[in-house]
Amino acid sequence: MKKYAFSFLSSALLAAVVASPALAQDVDALLTTSDEAVLLQAIDGAGSEPADIHRVNIAVKRLAVVGSEASIPKLAALLANEKQSFNARFALEAFPFDAADAALAEAAGKLDGACLVGVIDSIGVRGKAESVELLTKIYAEKDDVAVKKAVVAALGAIASDEAAGFLVSEAKKDLNGADPLFLRGLGDAILDAAEAREKAGVLVGAAALYDAATTAGLPNFVREAGTYRALICRGAESAAKIVELIKGDDQQTVDAALKTVREFNDADAPKVVETLLAAFDSFPEAKQILVLRALGDRKDDASKKLVFPKAVALANDGSVALKTAAAKALINVGSVDTVAAFDPFAADEADAKNFDDKKLGDAIVALGVALDDEKFAAAVDKFVAEDLEGAIELSEAAALGMLKIVELRRVEKAGPVLVKIASTKKGAVRDAALAALSEIVSLDNLDLLVAALDGETDDAKVDWLLRAACTRMPREECAAKVADLFAKETNVDAKNKMLPLLKQIGGPTALAAVANACNGPTVDKATQILGEWNTPSDAEAVADVCLKIAQQARDAKYHSRGIRGYVRIPRQFDMPVARKIEMCKIAFETARRAEDKALIFEVFKRNIVADNVVAALEYAKHDEFKEAACEAAVVVAEKIRVSQPEWKWDAQTDDAAKAKAGKDLIDSMKRVVDTTSNADLKARAQKLL
Repeated sequence: MKKYAFSFLSSALLAAVVASPALAQDVDALLTTSDEAVLLQAIDGAGSEPADIHRVNIAVKRLAVVGSEASIPKLAALLANEKQSFNARFALEAFPFDAADAALAEAAGKLDGACLVGVIDSIGVRGKAESVELLTKIYAEKDDVAVKKAVVAALGAIASDEAAGFLVSEAKKDLNGADPLFLRGLGDAILDAAEAREKAGVLVGAAALYDAATTAGLPNFVREAGTYRALICRGAESAAKIVELIKGDDQQTVDAALKTVREFNDADAPKVVETLLAAFDSFPEAKQILVLRALGDRKDDASKKLVFPKAVALANDGSVALKTAAAKALINVGSVDTVAAFDPFAADEADAKNFDDKKLGDAIVALGVALDDEKFAAAVDKFVAEDLEGAIELSEAAALGMLKIVELRRVEKAGPVLVKIASTKKGAVRDAALAALSEIVSLDNLDLLVAALDGETDDAKVDWLLRAACTRMPREECAAKVADLFAKETNVDAKNKMLPLLKQIGGPTALAAVANACNGPTVDKATQILGEWNTPSDAEAVADVCLKIAQQARDAKYHSRGIRGYVRIPRQFDMPVARKIEMCKIAFETARRAEDKALIFEVFKRNIVADNVVAALEYAKHDEFKEAACEAAVVVAEKIRVSQPEWKWDAQTDDAAKAKAGKDLIDSMKRVVDTTSNADLKARAQKLL
């Protein structure tokens, strides 16, 4: 049981301290004094009032630190007091005096109920082997379940030979019908005693206690822990027992036995592994799979060497379920011989059928990715160069599996083969080849991916694959490479497929390439891409390019695209409000069509500041945009009111900026009332006023 230096004070105690300055001063003195006599005097004659209880609590806990053997009688006298017993026990447990044990023992012979349970707990905390006789006597004499539970807990803490023997004898009795809380306490006590023995290196004694914890009737978690730890304590001698347990019908003990297989120390493991492998064929398949998983989790080299041949054999000739388990086991133990580990799953005509099962196929891919040494890497390179192209003809499932391994291992030498596969295959196999290619290309061979995508009609797929490739590379270097490929490409469709990639890369080099593309046969796609540019750091530069297009374009379509791309920047990107207002003015003056000029009012509506209300109304002087300007001003003013309901626009304030904003809003709403012909807008502005 955990002990706390100070228990929480009740509200009554706190009230007493607050109400009495004298008591607070008294308590402060007790907290700091080292005078045992003063502390004992505080205990003498204490009443039952909250203030008295609080004073005694402080004194007793201070005695735990500075008290001598002389304090024991007065502390012992408190053990029968339900309100003070805990604190007295706290002090007695801390004392290094035999007299404290005697005081607790004497009290245990006289008390009942909660006070007795507490004293028994303290005897357990003291951990004296001489206390076992007293505890077992109390256990025999008392029918109180709480007392019996406290006794076994104390015996578990003491963990002497006599205490352990008593706990084992109790576990061997008929436990049917016993109180569930007592059974849990007995199980915990046995495990506590066993753990203490195990930590002390007394493994034989610990194993005997753990065996007792497996008794029918004890809680399931106790039995499982007992089974598991008993096997661990006996080490290699547990091998035959593990086989026996795995063959049994109790899933909890099966799980416990398998857990030990994974956790035996390296010295004990080989004998256990050998025994399990010898018995392997006698297990039903479901348990063979469990055993293989456990054996495959062993990390020591000796175990790996023992398990490896069996895993390879099952990978060759087992059922689909066993092949799957073998593939997973070989991820670890396959390091014995990585090439031989993967051989059962190489994509020849017979092995290709393994990929027909989704779980087995996934396990093969995981194995092919996990095996990692120079020998296996060389074998994969050889397979890619000589066999990959033919292997994809065996079955679609096998083709997808092998291509996924190439992708996840990033086999750079596969580039040319993947391009060929992508150019000759369709559907899922082609997509898998392209996905693999996007993961293996570098700046030096990015052109392979571009070539493989030639003829692809799905722009979203092209965008995704190119982005997957380029996000692994340094931005500016990648942009320069793509820009160079773009410049050298003569096919307009192929060039258009590279433009979304430049947008995804972003940065000055990519933007410059797209800007240049606006001057040739790719102008349509390039201007579209500018209108979708999403790199915040490029916002101002994109705006400059779009404005230049709008100013210079003779074609109305591209002029309009330039204006829309320019206005999108202040509408969607974060920048100072003054700059946004300035850009709206430039866009309005540059735009040739009314619908393009009107785009600026969406910018105003999205920026909730008084300056935008004033700026929007500047355009009310144009009859064609009068209502749009008034609407934008009212919308922003309403949003300001909602977001800052406590702000009185006409209130006096020392904040000059807020005072100006308030005046601007009032003046603007008056102007809307005087300007708009829209009754709804007029009413909304009047309401704001």
